[in-house]
Amino acid sequence: MNVSVQVRHATPADLPAIRSAYAHGRELQRDTGSPLWPDFTDAAILAEINSGALHLVANEDALVGVFSAVYDDEPLWGELERGTHIYLHRIARAPSYTGRGLVDAVIAWALERAETLGSEGLRMDTWAINSALIAYYEKRGFTLLGTKRIPDDSPLSNYRGIELALLERPLAH
Repeated sequence: MNVSVQVRHATPADLPAIRSAYAHGRELQRDTGSPLWPDFTDAAILAEINSGALHLVANEDALVGVFSAVYDDEPLWGELERGTHIYLHRIARAPSYTGRGLVDAVIAWALERAETLGSEGLRMDTWAINSALIAYYEKRGFTLLGTKRIPDDSPLSNYRGIELALLERPLAH
């Protein structure tokens, strides 16, 4: 990835680009037979923007992708939640970006942020059936902690009944 990559908070003006990246992500999920992300509403995306969780990765003026970073995830991680990690969600590549390095840029940003905050490390989840993606994250220092089926009565309505892989990467000391 080019050294000019920058991560910044998303703004409401970025909504069309975010929707496009998520649509592209769903297209890739469909092509690989994975469960699909829901078609997030504008209100849900704007709420995430307003909370400061949604970020954009850009290479000079070109959008590379989007991702969400939060500092607790009790609804998903439950008893494993300790409030000591940065949780990465919905890393999605912009359809116009054909290069590589989006995930590495997100991880580098998150590791730097975790170090600044004194966090223990990073956490993320993905579909448990996606062994190729799990292996990809393991090559980037994540360890598979296990899987978790989202209950049918979960407040995470978009993920009810889906089995997720829970991954963690400690800060390198």
